[in-house]
Amino acid sequence: MLRNTFVHPPDHHVGYLRASRADLLRLGALFRVAAASSHSAIHIPVPPGARPTAPAGGDTRPLPVLLAREDTGLRLSDWPDLRHRMRRSSAPLSVTAPAARASDRPDDVRRRADRHPARFAERAGTIVITARAEVLFWIGDWLTAVGDRVAQDPHVHRHGESFLGDMVGFFDPGRTDRPMHAFCVVAVEPIFHRDRWRRQRAPTG
Repeated sequence: MLRNTFVHPPDHHVGYLRASRADLLRLGALFRVAAASSHSAIHIPVPPGARPTAPAGGDTRPLPVLLAREDTGLRLSDWPDLRHRMRRSSAPLSVTAPAARASDRPDDVRRRADRHPARFAERAGTIVITARAEVLFWIGDWLTAVGDRVAQDPHVHRHGESFLGDMVGFFDPGRTDRPMHAFCVVAVEPIFHRDRWRRQRAPTG
């Protein structure tokens, strides 16, 4: 469970990822775990107490995320049944994620990612991200790199949150009229300004 990670589906072609430093590092590791296995998918549920946000004037609830390599053979139509079986028979599992690498990539890797970008879809109330292994590794390394920057970010210390960047170049970057082409990544650190975050997450009504 990533307790401070909220993934919102695209609004005006841009998705929104809000996460704490610790969760950004875990999320990067989970992308690398998905990249390392052609027999596994990673499910990231919505944290308890999640509330809607309003990106670009919308009103969007965060959704759970499913990560998988393209060669797992996972079809979107399989997900509802897999989720049902997972809920009935899930068991704890420990895995070791591959170590993070530099988030910069050589030009040949960038060209390959441009030709075969990650695919983004929504199915049964879940964000499904599938990609070739190298692209999943790349996304994981990028998330780890931005997570490492959070502790030194002055905006996080001052306001409790900070915009870290747009994750561009992973999701069909050459076709920005498609439903998804970037993630806006924001660090949210509840350890700063705790009263403010407690008020925001408190139930209303």
